This record gives sequence, C-alpha cells and structure tokens, in this order.
Amino acid sequence: MCNALYNARSEAERAQAHQTLLPLVQNPQCMPQLQFVLAHTSSPHALIFAATGLMKLITSHWTSVSDQQKEEMRNFLLDYLAKNGPDLYRSAPMGVSPVVRLLCRVIKLAWLEGPQHQMITGKVDQFLQSSPLHWVLGLEIYTDLTTDMQPTIGPSMSRHRRTALSFRDTALPPIFTIAIQTLQQLSTGAINVPDKNDERRLSKQVLNLSCNCLSFDFMGTIPDDTSDEQGTVMVPHSWSMLRDDGIPKLFFDMYSRSCNYQWMECAQFCLQFLVLLAALRRSFFQKEEDRTRLLASMMQGTTAILASKMGLQEHSCYHELCRLLGKINATHQLNELCANEQFQAWIEQVYGFTMDSLRRWEVMPNSKHYLLGFWAAMVSPVILLQDKAPKALESFIQQVTVAYVESRLFMAEASADPAACNDWDDPLEDEVLRAEQLEVLSNLGRCRYQDTAQHIMKHFEETSRLGQQGVMPQRVFEKKMTWLVYMMGALVGGHASAKANRTDTECAPTHVVNGELAGRIFRLVNLTDQQKETSEGLEIAYLYFLEQFRKVYIGEHAKQVVQQQVNERLATVLGLEDENAVLGLLINKIGNNLQQRFQLETVVKKTLALFHELAAGINIVHTSDRSPHLIVSGRLLLKNDMVKYILSNHASPQFGFLTHSLQYGKYRTMYYHTLGKLLFMDIRENKEAFEKFMEPQGHILTSLWQQSCQNPQLLRQDSIKPALVGLCRDLRGIGLACSSCEPYSMLFDWLVDNPKNPSANRVNLFSRALDVWWDDPEVTTPLLKFMAEFVHNKAQRITFDQSSPNGILLFREASAILVTYGTRILQRTQFRDVYIEKYKGIGVCLDMFSHALHGNYTNFGVFELYSDNSLSNSMALALRLCLAIPLQELNAYLKALKPYYYFVELATRGHMSKVMELDPAMLTSLMQSVEEGLLSFETGVQMQSCAVVDNLISYFHSQLTGKSSPEQDRVRRYLAEAPHCLQKILHLMFQLVMTGEFSSMWSISRPLLGLILLHEQHFLQLKEQLINQQIEERRPKLRSYFDDLMAGVENSMNTKNKDHFTRNLYNFAQVADFSACHPSLLWSNHTKLC
Repeated sequence: MCNALYNARSEAERAQAHQTLLPLVQNPQCMPQLQFVLAHTSSPHALIFAATGLMKLITSHWTSVSDQQKEEMRNFLLDYLAKNGPDLYRSAPMGVSPVVRLLCRVIKLAWLEGPQHQMITGKVDQFLQSSPLHWVLGLEIYTDLTTDMQPTIGPSMSRHRRTALSFRDTALPPIFTIAIQTLQQLSTGAINVPDKNDERRLSKQVLNLSCNCLSFDFMGTIPDDTSDEQGTVMVPHSWSMLRDDGIPKLFFDMYSRSCNYQWMECAQFCLQFLVLLAALRRSFFQKEEDRTRLLASMMQGTTAILASKMGLQEHSCYHELCRLLGKINATHQLNELCANEQFQAWIEQVYGFTMDSLRRWEVMPNSKHYLLGFWAAMVSPVILLQDKAPKALESFIQQVTVAYVESRLFMAEASADPAACNDWDDPLEDEVLRAEQLEVLSNLGRCRYQDTAQHIMKHFEETSRLGQQGVMPQRVFEKKMTWLVYMMGALVGGHASAKANRTDTECAPTHVVNGELAGRIFRLVNLTDQQKETSEGLEIAYLYFLEQFRKVYIGEHAKQVVQQQVNERLATVLGLEDENAVLGLLINKIGNNLQQRFQLETVVKKTLALFHELAAGINIVHTSDRSPHLIVSGRLLLKNDMVKYILSNHASPQFGFLTHSLQYGKYRTMYYHTLGKLLFMDIRENKEAFEKFMEPQGHILTSLWQQSCQNPQLLRQDSIKPALVGLCRDLRGIGLACSSCEPYSMLFDWLVDNPKNPSANRVNLFSRALDVWWDDPEVTTPLLKFMAEFVHNKAQRITFDQSSPNGILLFREASAILVTYGTRILQRTQFRDVYIEKYKGIGVCLDMFSHALHGNYTNFGVFELYSDNSLSNSMALALRLCLAIPLQELNAYLKALKPYYYFVELATRGHMSKVMELDPAMLTSLMQSVEEGLLSFETGVQMQSCAVVDNLISYFHSQLTGKSSPEQDRVRRYLAEAPHCLQKILHLMFQLVMTGEFSSMWSISRPLLGLILLHEQHFLQLKEQLINQQIEERRPKLRSYFDDLMAGVENSMNTKNKDHFTRNLYNFAQVADFSACHPSLLWSNHTKLC
C-alpha cells in the first residue's frame, strides 16, 4: 500500500492508497502500529510513511505521549539507526532522513522537560566511534537537530525559542567542536576511509553540520529567511576556536581537496562556511590583531581561488565565491582592506574576475549582483579618502562601471529575441530585479561621473543614429534605448545626495552633464510623443528618469541641495528660461501620457504616481542656517500652465484614461486625489471656485438624481453604470484630498444641498443606486468605498455647528446605505466568487459603519429619545453581517475583513445593550471569532479582540452588580445558556500568557482579570491542574506564584484594581518557569471545552 502511495502506476491507485493510509496519521491511537511498521518493515516506502506519520502525530499530540513512551521512542530510534542505518545508506538512502528527522523532533519536543532529555551528545558520540557510515549517521543526526532546533514563527513560538536558546548554550558548542575536529582529522589524513564514496558522504555531512552551527539563530530573533544573505553572525564569545588562524585555512584546504576530487557539493559548503566566518561580529574578536589575521587569511585564500579559477566552473561555487567577496568587503572598511599586505594582489584578482564575469553577462546574472555591490560599496570611501585611496581603485571602479553598461546593452540586444531569454530573467520585465541593478549603477556612476555619463551618451547618440537610419531592428532599438534611459536616470538619481568625487569645484560641471543627459531624454520624449504607438517599456523608462530628475531638480528641497546658479545653468543647457520651464517639461509629459498613452495601464499608473508625488510631496528640509521646515512642492505646480489647464478641463474627453474601462476606476480615484490636493491648496475656502471645479461631476450627479426621483429602477441601465461608478471614484478621490474641515465642508455642502429636507438631498442618490445595483460588485465596491471615505472623520475634519443636524444626517445616510446593502446581500445564497461578490462588500460596509460610529459627530442618544430606529436597525444588521461570515472564511480573507474586528470592538465599547439583543447562540458565535482573533498574527486584530473581551466582561460586571433590569436578565440568560464560551477564552488567554506568545501583557491583563472574577471556580480548577502537572519539588513554588498573582486583587473592575492585577500578571509571567511544564495542556483543555 505504501508503494502504491509513493510510486503508483495510476492516479486512482494513489488515491485509494491515500484514503486507506490517511487514518493512520490522523489518530494518535495509531502510534504503536506505526512504530511496529517502522521496526519490522523492509520496504523503504513503508519506512518513510511510518516515520513521517509518527512525526506528524507526536508534533500534534505531544501531551498525550507519556514520559515513558517518550524515553522509549527516543531509545528505540537510536538503536534502530545504530543497527540498520549503514545498511539503509547502501540499499535505500532515502529512508534514512525521515527516521533521523523523527528522532530530532522527539529530542526537540522533550528538551525542556528535564535534563535527562538533553544528554543527546553522549548518545550520538557512540556513532562517531564506529564505522565510517555510523560516523556519517551521527553527523546527520546533529545536522538535522541543529536545523530543527532553529526557532520559527508559528504556534508555541515562544516555547520553541526557549528550546533553541537552551540548546544553543548546552549542546551546540560541543557539536560544533566535534564538527571542526572531524574536519581537521579529514584534512590531515588522521581519518582513513577506504571507500572514497563513504569519505565523500562524511565530508559533505560534516561540512553541512559546520554551516548549520554557524548559521544558527544565536539571538532567537527569527530573521527573514526569504534571502540567502545573513547579516552579522552573533556567535557567543566563548566559541574561541573561531579566532584560531587555522580555521579559514582549514576550509580553504577542504575546498581545494573537494575540487580535486570533484566533490562540488562539499566545495560549496566550504565557501558557505567562509561567508559565515567573514560575517562574525566585530566585538567577537578580543584583539584587533585576531580580526586582521582573519582578513589576511580570507584575502590569501580567495586570491588563490581567483588566480587558479579552481571550482568556478561549478555555478554553486561561483555564486558562493561572489557572496564571500561581497561579505569580506561589507564587514571591513576600505582603510582596513588597504592596510593588509595582500590587498594589491587581491583587488587585482577581484577586478579581473569581475571583468571576466561581466563579459559573460548571461552566465549566473544574479550572482554578479554581489560583485557589483562589492565595487559600488567602495565608491563612497574612495570619494571620502580622496588622495589617500589607492590610485588604481578609482580606475578599476570606472572600468567595471563601463563593462556593466556594455553588458546591459548586450543583454538588450539578446532580449529583443524572446527565444534567447530562456536561461535568464530580463530585468526590463522584472521591476524588483531592475531596481536592484539600477541602484548599483547609480552608486557606481558617482565615481568619475562625467566619464561614465559621456560613455552612456555616446551609446545613446549611436543608437539614435542607427535607429533613425533603419540599420538597427526596431525591437533592438527599443530595448537598447530603454536600457539607456534607465541608466541615464540612475546616474542623475545617484547624484542627488552625492558629493563630487574629488573637489566641490567640479559640482557645476557635473550638473551641466546632467543637463546634457536630460536634454537628450526630453528630445527623445518629444519625438516618441508624436507617434501614435510606442514601446511600453520605453515609456516606463521615461517615467523612471523623470522621477530621478524630480528628486534632484524640482521643488524647494532640491534648492537646498543644488545651488540656484546651477539650476539656471541647467535651464540654459536645456534651452529654457528658468526652473519653472524645466518643471513644465515633466508636467507636459504627464499630461500627454494621460491623453495618449491610456491604453498602457502600467504607464497610466506610474504617471499618476509621479503626478501625485509632484503635487502632494512634502519634505522636511534641514539646513544649517535655520530650523527644520516643511516644504510643499505642490505649490510650484500651481504656477504651471499645463496644471492650470488640467484643473480647468479635468473631465475632458482628451484624458482618455477616464473612460477607457471600468478597471481603470482606481486610477480615477488617484487622479482626483491629486487634483483635489492642488485645488484645495489653491482655492482655500472659495466655494465658487470649488463649485466651478465640480461642474462636470455636478452635471452627472444632477442627471442621475433626477432619474432616481422619477423611478429608481431607471438607474439600472448599462448606459448609466459607467457614469455612476466614475462619479463614486471621483468623489472618493476628492474626499481623500479633504484633509481639513474647510475643504470637507465644501464637499459636504455640495452633496447635502438641502439639509432642511433630508429626503431631497442629492446624497440620497447613492442609497437609491445601491438599491438597484446591490448585486453588482463593480458598482457596490466603489460606492461603498466612497461612503466609507465620506463619513470618515480623519484628522477631525468633520466639525459641525452645535445647532446643526448635519451629524445626524450623515449618520443616517451611512445607516441607510448599510441597511440597503446588508439586507439584500444576506438574502443572496449563490455566488460565483464569494470574496468579490460578498466578503469584500461586507468588509467595506463594516469599515464605513465603523467610521460613522467612531466619527464623534453624532449624539446617539437622540435616536432612542425620538424613537428613530436608524441606529438600532443598522447595528442589528451590522451584527448579522458579522455572523454571516464563517470562521474559516474570516481567517482566509482577514486582510479584507479586518474592519470586522474594528466594528465589533466599537459595538461592544459603546453599544453593548444592542449587542446583548442577540440570541445567546449568536453571541457565542461572535465570541468564537474573537477567540480566533486572539490567535491572529495581526497585532491589531489581537489588540481589538482583547478590547472586545474587556468591553464584554466590564458590561457583565456592571449589570450583575447593578439593579435588576432587562439588560441584567439578558446577561444572566447568556451565562446560563453558554457557560463554556468565556471559560474557553479564559483558558486560551492563560495559554498565551504562559507561552509568552502575546505581545502586550497590559492588553491581555484587563480582560483576563474580569474572566477570573467572573469564573472564579474555573480559574481555581485550572490553577490546580497546572500545579499537579509539575514534578513534586516544583509544586510549592508554582503555587506561591499563583498566590502572588491574585495578591491584593479585589472583586472589582475599577481602573486601580486592573492596574494592580496588570503588575501582578507581568511579574507572574517573568518568574514562573513554565519551560518545565506542558503549556499545551491548556490547549487541550481549551479544545475540550469546544
């Protein structure tokens, strides 16, 4: 059956085997059967199935395994590997690793349960004193153990972190010592392994183990593992053998030996270890001489490899050597490198290696990033040291820069043929890769800036000439020009904060060169803008150049970096009058793109982003002669004729992207957000100017409003849909631009045009439109997003007079929108895409209602006083929307449904009487979602879930201790009908405290106190369970910790009592050593209550 699972002849056979075997790995009662299979099978597939099944079961059900079973399982696995491991290596090597991983998992899970589980090195050392294959097996156990012990993000993260740190202090040092001693014996020939294949296995395993030890997460910080780069290696100070001169020599010798035997995996591990060795923290070395000797050994070793090119035909070794060179440079200052007598020979070899690599640009292109980073990192020190830097270094950097430019042009020519790009990624098609390469070039270009710029301009002129003559194929021309524009932008952008490479007197000529670069780009832009069709890649490259150019020359901030006379000289080079004319070049390109390039979505997106940055960019400028001050660069745009034209004709058909497709709606929002910023900056409180600007939207709003007054069903026409959606997108953009009360008041008065007759206000159009379009997310999503923005009191922008009813009108409109949409979406049962058609709308709807509840512009008591059911209806419906989302869906779509927790927190904070109108079963469902929120990886969701429990418990305490009332009856009914709901949360919160997996002790302490006071008997039972679980000698100490937890705590929910309990809980979590208990016992108790 296991053979059928792993090696089936058909999918049906595999499915049958899977269905038969699956129950064995789901039921903890099946562990003895799996262990029997493991002990007696001769089938490798059965062995793999039994080992992986056991590992899954013990990981999930560790608390159900007795101490005796743990001891027996560990000893059984050690004996099994000792007896059968060597034979398995020869007959079925794939069966060894699952058994080793199972053993390591048992060791890891039991590690904190007593010192008897930590004596692993003594048992594994017995493997190292037997045959070569036993030796390999022992080293593999250590290798997998160091891997499994690394702390990871997930359940029981804090416990695993404590396990890792304990392992680091006790077992890791001797394991590393064994690895180094074994390598030394292999290197000197003290270990004689007759079979070369066994020797290769042994070498590979011990080298892998060495790398694992040195790459261990010594600080328990769980770093990001998406990159192969590790920062500083925080090795403990006691690992003194790493200061030995012989360590780097040992690994360089092992590299040479591995290459001679063609053991390239071993050679790769040697270089990986050396990369880690080069990254040792500076403070690890007691004497600077020790660090200097390590650097000398690194230089000598890498120089020898570069000179002989040993092993570099293997891509993995080539990659690791590039990393090693980059790491050596990154961890040492240039003066430290230059002071070493090996430097001259070393830097010449690195230079030669880099130039050869750039000539073969298509081979291992990602590895070359480390080489280019090597030279780019040297630019600033060379500029800083000036004449003190080695003379040849500046020349080397310049030649590398030129070679890199040439390699990009070769790449451009090759990428013009799509069939040629199979073996490498084209950076022009990968924005992240392209950004990395351009950043490197911008740094490289700062050295001999003028020479590099002249070289690129020469290529630019030549490519332009060949393209115009028709000698160069059009696709090659476009690719080359795209690269050249990008590289010219990188040069200009790199100069934004750079000093001249030798003397400040060269600053002006450098900006003249920038003017020559920009002049060529702007002439090319004018040429291509006259064409109906253009390359999308080239248009995106233009926008990259314009963004880099903006950083240096546009705005008040640029004036602090670039002197006024330089700006004037730049304008002269460009043939323009002044800086404003230079700005006009950028704005004209933005305007042209929005009118002519709207078919290219990426171009529209990046154009609007550039426009927004120009209009809304705010810089904090620091100067020596005055205090820091804010500069709003958008004011400069208001002087520009093109901007004035756009503001006056913003809805003109000339801007084709506005009507291109409904999918472009988000770009309308960004467009009007930018225009709104400029408009309000210009008109301030001028209502006439605002209404003139809003005329195009006013015509659409009035037309739709009049049709809805005749018959709302008239709005349900396909011809009306684009206008309605566009209006919502536009108004949301303008709403986003309303950052203070004056512009918001103008927008509010424009929409709520008849406040004395609420039903006659134009803002009612949106609830009417929602009534007929509720089932179309292309309409509902932008409409709900607009209303969520309109009712959002961000920055306290919504301020109405004390006698004004506007706050109530605004809330009632939000309530009407919620009821209209919610009532209908709850009735719908069939969906093609449940996220787009249901959950996304519910998320935005709850966001809107939360903003209305939290806006602080409505006195909610008015509704009940005057029998207005707007609040009660909308609150009840919002709670029903929450309950319509199953728990698994809530977790799956948490990003869109974050407003769920925000709303529940607001509802329980100020409207608990409405929440308690829910049936006990419905309230229990709501609290189950809060329980899930406590386990969320989203900190905000965790905090809101704590606040919900605190709000609920505080309300319960106030009702239970007050006079008899209908609210009190509801509370008593709930506690009687759903007694286990809050008990489960009590158990869960204690688990989070005990395992240290909750980030804020203050936040969890508030609801935890209320739960303890409400369920005192259950708390006492839980306390006794935890105490009785401990070994005898620990029980009195733990009991005293629990006594201290409740010392001085009163039966009250006042702030003083909560603060006192918070301090007790913090001390409790610090002093109670829960590493020796089973925190997951709480989890099992918690789940039993489900």
